[in-house]
Amino acid sequence: MKKTVAIILLSILAIAILYPSVCANDTGVLVDQELVTISPTNTGLLVEETVKVTNGGAENVTTLQVWIQQDIQDAVKITELQSGKDIVPLITGNVRTCNLSEVNLSMVPNTSLTLQVTYHLPSNAENFIQTLLYDTTFFSVSYENRGLFQSEHLLYSSDANNQIQILLYKPTEAPLNITMIIIVFMVVIIVLAILLLLLKKQRSKTKKAVGESEETLTTKKTLLLSLLKDLEKQYRAKSISDETYTKIKDEYKQDAVDVMKKLDDLKK
Repeated sequence: MKKTVAIILLSILAIAILYPSVCANDTGVLVDQELVTISPTNTGLLVEETVKVTNGGAENVTTLQVWIQQDIQDAVKITELQSGKDIVPLITGNVRTCNLSEVNLSMVPNTSLTLQVTYHLPSNAENFIQTLLYDTTFFSVSYENRGLFQSEHLLYSSDANNQIQILLYKPTEAPLNITMIIIVFMVVIIVLAILLLLLKKQRSKTKKAVGESEETLTTKKTLLLSLLKDLEKQYRAKSISDETYTKIKDEYKQDAVDVMKKLDDLKK
């Protein structure tokens, strides 16, 4: 009888000691932020999830759950960043349950810790999938430093589908378009032709300006005006006919006007 009573007492004591771990809970857990980065590697798509959680409840939190999509290529590594301790989770389907007590960790009310979750997806994976297990203040996913998804104040509901599915963005080189190449080539040719014409025109102006200096033009002007005066004298002396006078006068006068315009252009 005494032996039976002793066994019962020992059993009760064992249950009392093991109760905290058996009835471990995560009630009151809030995800402050979950940052997911995805990067291509030689062994697949490296997924790194940085998850900061806070105990917003009134009791100690002794377990945390992490949801992982089905098609991972290797074991999931879970590390508590502040302590650097690796946590070996209990696997139930897609859910990894982390027993914090096993690595001497716990979350008293109003305290936080950060988990680093690392694993690989196949290189040909088209989607990243995540299912919320807790209310989440901020959640983001990036692929090769390009933001794919970002959301705030996501609420967990046991009666709803809490899954988020994100199409992975994989930039590829656009094929060369032969039509576009031809268009660009023609534009370049036209631009070069215009530049050559402008250059040739500029050189012609320069040569002309060099050939007709201000001194040359001034001399021409003086000679033309002198010729016009001599022509006028000959006309008054009846040495030339009206027709000859008019014809030569108009020609010299036009030449004189052109020379004076060129002089004005040089002085500007």
